[in-house]
Amino acid sequence: LLDHMMPGMDGVEVLQQIKTLEDSKNKDVPVIVLTANAIVGAREEYLKMGFTDYLAKPIIGKQLEMMLDKYIPEELKTKG
Repeated sequence: LLDHMMPGMDGVEVLQQIKTLEDSKNKDVPVIVLTANAIVGAREEYLKMGFTDYLAKPIIGKQLEMMLDKYIPEELKTKG
């Protein structure tokens, strides 16, 4: 989960660093943008930038749970 608007380096810049740094161990890790930008077409724009998925703020617990469930590998999930 990566917030778009952060001080210093925003989430888009961080994503670019993750994807382009030599020997990055996180190149293939899914990156979900968290943003208050919920206008029509925002999701598509973030996906074009390279984010894996999009979650609008304010975060709704059930949506967060569904998003995590979508990307956490089955073998890492707690049963029960």
